[in-house]
Amino acid sequence: MPWSGGLNSAQINTLDLNADKLDDLVIYDKGVGKIWTFLRTKTSYQYSPEFESLFPSTIQSFILLRDYNCDGKKDLFTFNNTINGVSVYQNTTMAGQKLSWQQVKFYLPTTNTYTEILLTKGFSGMVNILPGFDDIPNIADMDGDGDLDILNMRFVNPSTAEFHKNFSMERYGRCDSLVFERQTQRWGDFEECSCGVIAFGENCTTTGGRTEHTGGKALLTLDLDSDGDQDVLYSEEKCSSLYLLPNEGTSTDALMKRVSNFPFSNPVAFPFFPSPFLEDIDLDGVKDLLVSTNLNVRTVFNTDLSQSVWLYKNTGSNQLPNFTLTKKNFLQEEMIDVGDNSVPTFFDYDADGDQDLFIGTFTSATDYTGRIIQYDNVGTASTPSFRFVTDDFAFISYLRLYNIKPQFADVNGDGTFDLAFTGSRLVDGTTSLYFLPNKGKEKIDITFTEMINTNFNPGYTENVLLTDVNKDGAIDILIGKSTGALQYFENSGPAGSFNFVLKNSAYLNLGISTSRQNLSIAIGDLDADGNEELITGDQHGELTIFNNFKSTNPVPVGLTDVIYDSLNNLYSAKNLGGRVWPTVTNLFNTNKPAIAVGNTAGGMYILKSDDSDILPDEPVIIISPNPLPVGEKLNIRADRNVTMQIFSSLGQKISEPQFIPAYQSYDLPIQNISAGLYIVRFTASGKNFSRKIVLQ
Repeated sequence: MPWSGGLNSAQINTLDLNADKLDDLVIYDKGVGKIWTFLRTKTSYQYSPEFESLFPSTIQSFILLRDYNCDGKKDLFTFNNTINGVSVYQNTTMAGQKLSWQQVKFYLPTTNTYTEILLTKGFSGMVNILPGFDDIPNIADMDGDGDLDILNMRFVNPSTAEFHKNFSMERYGRCDSLVFERQTQRWGDFEECSCGVIAFGENCTTTGGRTEHTGGKALLTLDLDSDGDQDVLYSEEKCSSLYLLPNEGTSTDALMKRVSNFPFSNPVAFPFFPSPFLEDIDLDGVKDLLVSTNLNVRTVFNTDLSQSVWLYKNTGSNQLPNFTLTKKNFLQEEMIDVGDNSVPTFFDYDADGDQDLFIGTFTSATDYTGRIIQYDNVGTASTPSFRFVTDDFAFISYLRLYNIKPQFADVNGDGTFDLAFTGSRLVDGTTSLYFLPNKGKEKIDITFTEMINTNFNPGYTENVLLTDVNKDGAIDILIGKSTGALQYFENSGPAGSFNFVLKNSAYLNLGISTSRQNLSIAIGDLDADGNEELITGDQHGELTIFNNFKSTNPVPVGLTDVIYDSLNNLYSAKNLGGRVWPTVTNLFNTNKPAIAVGNTAGGMYILKSDDSDILPDEPVIIISPNPLPVGEKLNIRADRNVTMQIFSSLGQKISEPQFIPAYQSYDLPIQNISAGLYIVRFTASGKNFSRKIVLQ
């Protein structure tokens, strides 16, 4: 599964996605805010991204799939950052239908209203069940009565566990409700003081210590010794170990007296915040232990995020589990996963007629330097197949840089493509644009000892693209800013010079934006019309395409609904893995190239172009309403990118050309136009098509 996008902070659940009676995988990566879905076959998992759009877009912080109403379908629990609490979505999927959810509302008797977050009866009325934003609570039948209870660490100090008992069975005799009452704020009679230091039967201050941690915490309960009560696996944001607190009390009166690292053989050891999940991964009927970091972002250099999903296979039973470390890169071993911040570029390195792959990385876990990873295309120009060559192409690590973002361009104007890249210095963090001159005329011939610093210094998080914007033969620079702005630096000198002057601080009208940040850029002729498109990526993992971006009349409008959703039969925006880095490449030897995308998760996606040749010669264009009352908006939708212009019935120009993105409803205000008959001319792929509209 090379093109399935990588994983960093994997929260692992199972759910039957396609109603084949096999539990599939649903993974939420907290670090990139994205759902991954994998279908289970008889022998393995297959990445199946079409199911990802069927999950609520409001998932935040954590996702736990649990069947709260005992209907055989797992429901969804997640964090609600807007109101601060836990949101619940009931699984409403009907037989033979695609996966569906309905958010559960909870009644507030004091105000006679409903709320979207889970409530519990506290010491003075109904209150939110409130784990911390970075926490993973435990949702399970804690007391063995058949309904789901909740255990979470207190949101504020002291660091003790709150137990919320579900009274569904007691009150209704069935397990289909969520009726909670908080029983205690010190379940198990323990308090966490610091990593591996727990105060049992007392608080941290009386043991001579104090509570050091206020960060995220994760809980998972299971009966390890088959004595009928729940033991606890516990982790903390600033700790590297997973801790076991065995329950020496009962199912209704828990008591913890000791703590140890877990598992006993090959205990978990992550740089920070290991979080446990219990699922039957191999369909052998017993639940296995999976552990991944629960960090939002990388916090230290020596974090190997290409091995961040540890699988402990259960070689015992569900009653007496025995967890054996099997691998540290579950699913990742089948992906291209370079850790995090994968920045791809393609170039025919060996002049054999196909595109080879190069990926810039943030840093290595061994020596803290960034690398360029090389894959050789051993397939053909139309059927690519990639083989790993080296994790240190051109020995870039010797330069002692990190945050490497490569591309191939004729930087020095000698007619050959050089290796250009931005990188940050380990000694002071300064980021610069470098390049290695290519001495080869066919195959590439470069060496790190000949590196040239252009003395162009973008910001640490900024993304540079080298391209001739003004078509004068010299390389210019486009910079995607962390603020969301797109800057154009013109090269005022001849080809091969580095005289970059800021020409436009909001190119394509892309200025500072709070909704569009960490902008990355790529360029390519996506629709084979002879004009280049500009593609941007952002912190949401979404792509935007600007058709014929060098056109200035009008300035092109960005298209975001660009990825086909086969289950919903529409084009939409899609999170491709947090911050993303697109590049355009002709991988399949067609007249329309693909877009390859790297991301924060360290993986890769390939977006293959739709074959628009299968569309009818004449575009399908829907105009409504028609006739149109004067002063109202005209809604237009087309099955391809078109440019629209309005003329009077006598041929007089009424409006300037307006770009209409394919498959998007576009509302056009009709102002200062009197009633009458008008001609709307649409242009697509160099051909003109006309429609009549009536204003009344």
